[in-house]
Amino acid sequence: MNEFLNRIDAQRKVIKMINDNSFKFPLVGLSTKSIDRWKRENEIKNDSSTLNLLIEISSKLFFLSNKSQEQITQDYKIKSNEVSELIDSLENKIKK
Repeated sequence: MNEFLNRIDAQRKVIKMINDNSFKFPLVGLSTKSIDRWKRENEIKNDSSTLNLLIEISSKLFFLSNKSQEQITQDYKIKSNEVSELIDSLENKIKK
């Protein structure tokens, strides 16, 4: 259950970080469709570092959600740490 809450908290943190900025259209989730709509509505280019960080965070959180019912593996721990580092990078990018 703790891993689930950590993933949900990570998603909320990322969405809040994005939505606390001056984008005209809010990010409503970290699914591919949500990110695509956010990108389109805000006219964000494909080479945007913010967009790329969102996609990478989304991908790693999806991996973690599929592994959550298995025994916690070293790969799971590595991906969890990578997500934390990516969120920190996103936060630093947005603060600039």
